[in-house]
Formats: sequence, C-alpha cells, structure tokens
Amino acid sequence: MSATTTDPRAARRERVRHLDATGASTRAIARELNISKDTVRRDLEHLAQTADQQPEPLGDRVARRNEEAGAALRHLAATVLLVQNEKLPYLIQTPEVAHSIEDELRQHAATLTAIANDFSLYYPRQRPAP
Repeated sequence: MSATTTDPRAARRERVRHLDATGASTRAIARELNISKDTVRRDLEHLAQTADQQPEPLGDRVARRNEEAGAALRHLAATVLLVQNEKLPYLIQTPEVAHSIEDELRQHAATLTAIANDFSLYYPRQRPAP
C-alpha cells in the first residue's frame, strides 16, 4: 500500500500538488478540495520543503499568477478574434457539424460566464451614491 492510500493528509497534499501543477490558484484548489486557502498554502510549503526547495514567496507567486492570467486573457482575446473573423456560421457544410460547434461555443461561453461571476463575487463593484 502506498502512503497516499493510508494517510489522508498525504493524499490531500498529492491532490494539492497536482492541482497546483495545472496552474490552479490557491483559491481554486481550496474550493475544489473543500479546504481553506491557508491549508493549501501550508500543504504547498510542506511539499516544497520535502522536495528540498525553497517555497516561492507569496508575493512572487501572486505576481507570477497575475502575469500568467494576463497572458491567458490576451491569448483568449486573440483566439476569439480569429474565430470571429472566420465567420464560421457561413462555412459549415452540415447541420451536425454546426450543432456540434454551437454546443461547444455555448459550453465555453457558460464557463467564461461562471468565471466572470466569480470575479463579481470576490470583487463586487461599488455602486455610486445617490
């Protein structure tokens, strides 16, 4: 038996390590595993120490994640423009392909809407005083 299957903490740390490697934020990891952000940070620090590495300072990690997010948004915007310029609805030859593309676009739009809604929850807009 491996330590992962017998030790719940080791299993959780392995999941944290995996999600962190995919680029998930501390908040997203915490939400996915139903644990606190502080637990995620402690687990990441423990994993870094056991790997004989210095943990990345929080400020550096936040700056790196912000730059990665900015790069991802720029890539997304460029991709949207490319797809928009292709005028896909006019190029599709069969209804099945058209429906498949429509479904995929709607799925991505729903995911992006959910992400935008998360921003609204974490960073509510200030309403002007009457």
